[in-house]
Amino acid sequence: MRKQKWLVALGVLFVASLIACSGGGGGGTTGGSSYILQVSGKPADARVYLNDNSNSVNNPSRIELPPGTHRIRVEIPLENGQAIFQTFSVEAGQQTHLTYDLYRYRIEAEPNKVEVWAGLSVTVSARMHENNQPVQANFTWCSQNPAIATVNNTGRITGVARGNTWVIVTDTLTGLGLKIPVTVLDFPPPPEG
Repeated sequence: MRKQKWLVALGVLFVASLIACSGGGGGGTTGGSSYILQVSGKPADARVYLNDNSNSVNNPSRIELPPGTHRIRVEIPLENGQAIFQTFSVEAGQQTHLTYDLYRYRIEAEPNKVEVWAGLSVTVSARMHENNQPVQANFTWCSQNPAIATVNNTGRITGVARGNTWVIVTDTLTGLGLKIPVTVLDFPPPPEG
Protein backbone atom coordinates (compact mmCIF):
# COMPACT_ATOMS: atom_id res chain seq x y z
CA MET A 1 0.00 0.00 0.00
CA ARG A 2 2.82 2.38 0.90
CA LYS A 3 4.58 1.58 -2.40
CA GLN A 4 1.39 2.36 -4.36
CA LYS A 5 1.04 5.81 -2.72
CA TRP A 6 4.67 6.53 -3.53
CA LEU A 7 4.14 5.54 -7.19
CA VAL A 8 0.98 7.66 -7.45
CA ALA A 9 2.84 10.67 -6.00
CA LEU A 10 5.72 10.11 -8.43
CA GLY A 11 3.26 9.88 -11.34
CA VAL A 12 1.59 13.15 -10.31
CA LEU A 13 4.99 14.90 -10.17
CA PHE A 14 5.91 13.51 -13.59
CA VAL A 15 2.67 14.75 -15.17
CA ALA A 16 3.10 18.18 -13.51
CA SER A 17 6.64 18.47 -14.89
CA LEU A 18 5.41 17.57 -18.40
CA ILE A 19 2.74 20.26 -18.23
CA ALA A 20 5.25 22.88 -17.03
CA CYS A 21 7.75 22.00 -19.76
CA SER A 22 5.12 22.07 -22.51
CA GLY A 23 4.13 25.66 -21.77
CA GLY A 24 0.98 24.89 -19.79
CA GLY A 25 2.59 26.10 -16.57
CA GLY A 26 3.67 29.57 -17.69
CA GLY A 27 5.09 31.52 -20.58
CA GLY A 28 2.86 33.17 -23.14
CA THR A 29 -0.19 30.94 -23.09
CA THR A 30 -3.09 30.34 -20.75
CA GLY A 31 -4.78 27.00 -21.13
CA GLY A 32 -3.21 26.46 -24.56
CA SER A 33 -5.82 28.52 -26.43
CA SER A 34 -4.89 32.11 -25.56
CA TYR A 35 -1.78 34.21 -25.10
CA ILE A 36 -0.77 36.97 -22.69
CA LEU A 37 0.41 40.34 -24.02
CA GLN A 38 1.83 42.96 -21.66
CA VAL A 39 1.55 46.61 -22.74
CA SER A 40 3.51 49.46 -21.18
CA GLY A 41 5.02 52.80 -22.14
CA LYS A 42 4.83 56.57 -21.89
CA PRO A 43 2.59 58.04 -20.60
CA ALA A 44 1.76 55.26 -18.17
CA ASP A 45 -1.87 56.37 -17.85
CA ALA A 46 -2.70 56.01 -21.57
CA ARG A 47 -5.83 54.03 -22.40
CA VAL A 48 -5.30 50.75 -24.24
CA TYR A 49 -7.94 49.40 -26.64
CA LEU A 50 -8.10 45.93 -28.16
CA ASN A 51 -9.28 45.45 -31.78
CA ASP A 52 -10.60 49.02 -32.07
CA ASN A 53 -13.14 48.38 -29.34
CA SER A 54 -14.55 51.56 -27.80
CA ASN A 55 -13.96 50.19 -24.28
CA SER A 56 -10.43 50.27 -22.94
CA VAL A 57 -8.96 47.08 -21.47
CA ASN A 58 -9.01 46.93 -17.67
CA ASN A 59 -5.46 45.69 -17.21
CA PRO A 60 -3.10 46.63 -20.06
CA SER A 61 -0.18 45.00 -18.29
CA ARG A 62 -1.83 41.62 -18.96
CA ILE A 63 -4.13 41.31 -22.00
CA GLU A 64 -5.38 37.83 -22.84
CA LEU A 65 -5.45 37.30 -26.62
CA PRO A 66 -7.03 34.41 -28.51
CA PRO A 67 -5.01 33.06 -31.46
CA GLY A 68 -4.85 35.35 -34.49
CA THR A 69 -3.91 38.91 -35.41
CA HIS A 70 -5.08 41.74 -33.17
CA ARG A 71 -4.94 45.55 -33.25
CA ILE A 72 -3.82 47.36 -30.11
CA ARG A 73 -4.56 51.12 -29.90
CA VAL A 74 -2.98 53.27 -27.20
CA GLU A 75 -4.60 56.70 -26.77
CA ILE A 76 -4.47 59.86 -24.65
CA PRO A 77 -6.73 62.92 -24.79
CA LEU A 78 -5.13 66.32 -25.42
CA GLU A 79 -6.14 69.60 -23.77
CA ASN A 80 -7.51 71.08 -27.02
CA GLY A 81 -10.15 68.36 -27.46
CA GLN A 82 -8.00 66.25 -29.76
CA ALA A 83 -6.72 62.77 -28.95
CA ILE A 84 -3.42 61.23 -30.02
CA PHE A 85 -3.06 57.49 -30.49
CA GLN A 86 -0.76 54.81 -31.83
CA THR A 87 -1.86 51.48 -33.28
CA PHE A 88 0.03 48.21 -33.41
CA SER A 89 -0.69 44.93 -35.16
CA VAL A 90 0.09 41.94 -32.94
CA GLU A 91 0.10 38.25 -33.80
CA ALA A 92 -0.90 36.36 -30.65
CA GLY A 93 1.98 34.23 -29.41
CA GLN A 94 4.61 35.98 -31.55
CA GLN A 95 5.39 38.63 -28.94
CA THR A 96 4.70 38.87 -25.23
CA HIS A 97 5.36 42.58 -24.64
CA LEU A 98 4.49 45.82 -26.43
CA THR A 99 6.07 49.18 -25.57
CA TYR A 100 4.63 52.50 -26.81
CA ASP A 101 5.92 56.07 -26.58
CA LEU A 102 3.34 58.75 -27.28
CA TYR A 103 5.88 61.46 -26.37
CA ARG A 104 8.36 60.55 -29.14
CA TYR A 105 6.12 61.46 -32.08
CA ARG A 106 3.59 64.25 -32.45
CA ILE A 107 1.14 65.27 -35.17
CA GLU A 108 0.10 68.92 -35.28
CA ALA A 109 -3.04 69.94 -37.14
CA GLU A 110 -4.13 73.43 -38.16
CA PRO A 111 -6.83 74.24 -37.30
CA ASN A 112 -6.88 71.92 -34.27
CA LYS A 113 -10.72 72.00 -34.11
CA VAL A 114 -13.05 72.32 -37.07
CA GLU A 115 -16.41 74.05 -37.27
CA VAL A 116 -17.95 73.90 -40.73
CA TRP A 117 -21.37 74.52 -42.28
CA ALA A 118 -23.20 71.66 -43.99
CA GLY A 119 -22.33 71.83 -47.69
CA LEU A 120 -19.13 73.84 -47.13
CA SER A 121 -15.51 72.72 -46.68
CA VAL A 122 -12.47 73.49 -44.52
CA THR A 123 -8.95 72.21 -45.20
CA VAL A 124 -6.80 70.98 -42.32
CA SER A 125 -3.02 70.78 -42.66
CA ALA A 126 -0.96 68.29 -40.66
CA ARG A 127 2.72 68.07 -39.76
CA MET A 128 4.69 65.25 -38.12
CA HIS A 129 7.42 65.70 -35.47
CA GLU A 130 9.81 63.24 -33.86
CA ASN A 131 11.43 64.46 -30.63
CA ASN A 132 10.29 68.01 -31.55
CA GLN A 133 11.97 67.89 -34.99
CA PRO A 134 9.89 67.92 -38.22
CA VAL A 135 9.99 64.57 -40.04
CA GLN A 136 8.50 63.10 -43.20
CA ALA A 137 5.09 61.48 -42.85
CA ASN A 138 2.69 59.52 -45.02
CA PHE A 139 -0.76 60.69 -43.88
CA THR A 140 -4.11 59.05 -44.50
CA TRP A 141 -7.39 60.73 -43.57
CA CYS A 142 -10.78 59.32 -42.56
CA SER A 143 -13.98 60.46 -40.91
CA GLN A 144 -15.37 58.62 -37.91
CA ASN A 145 -18.89 59.39 -39.17
CA PRO A 146 -19.15 60.24 -42.90
CA ALA A 147 -22.88 60.95 -42.46
CA ILE A 148 -21.85 64.10 -40.53
CA ALA A 149 -18.59 65.07 -42.28
CA THR A 150 -16.39 63.63 -44.99
CA VAL A 151 -12.67 64.16 -45.60
CA ASN A 152 -10.54 63.60 -48.69
CA ASN A 153 -6.90 62.46 -48.91
CA THR A 154 -5.59 66.05 -48.61
CA GLY A 155 -7.42 66.92 -45.38
CA ARG A 156 -10.35 68.79 -46.95
CA ILE A 157 -13.33 68.33 -44.60
CA THR A 158 -16.86 68.83 -45.96
CA GLY A 159 -19.88 69.20 -43.70
CA VAL A 160 -22.73 66.84 -44.54
CA ALA A 161 -25.28 67.11 -41.70
CA ARG A 162 -25.54 68.80 -38.32
CA GLY A 163 -23.63 67.01 -35.57
CA ASN A 164 -20.25 66.20 -34.07
CA THR A 165 -17.65 63.69 -35.18
CA TRP A 166 -13.89 63.18 -35.44
CA VAL A 167 -11.63 63.37 -38.46
CA ILE A 168 -8.64 61.09 -38.03
CA VAL A 169 -5.24 61.67 -39.61
CA THR A 170 -2.83 58.73 -39.37
CA ASP A 171 0.83 58.38 -40.31
CA THR A 172 1.20 54.97 -41.97
CA LEU A 173 4.95 54.86 -41.20
CA THR A 174 4.59 54.99 -37.39
CA GLY A 175 0.95 54.08 -36.77
CA LEU A 176 0.57 57.39 -34.93
CA GLY A 177 -2.74 59.17 -35.38
CA LEU A 178 -4.57 62.30 -34.31
CA LYS A 179 -8.32 62.65 -33.77
CA ILE A 180 -9.56 66.15 -34.67
CA PRO A 181 -12.99 67.22 -33.35
CA VAL A 182 -15.42 68.39 -36.05
CA THR A 183 -18.71 70.23 -35.53
CA VAL A 184 -21.07 70.63 -38.48
CA LEU A 185 -23.63 73.46 -38.38
CA ASP A 186 -26.68 73.72 -40.62
CA PHE A 187 -28.74 76.71 -39.34
CA PRO A 188 -28.67 79.59 -39.88
CA PRO A 189 -26.83 79.41 -43.19
CA PRO A 190 -23.69 81.56 -43.52
CA PRO A 191 -24.17 84.96 -45.15
CA GLU A 192 -23.46 85.20 -48.88
CA GLY A 193 -20.53 87.25 -49.97
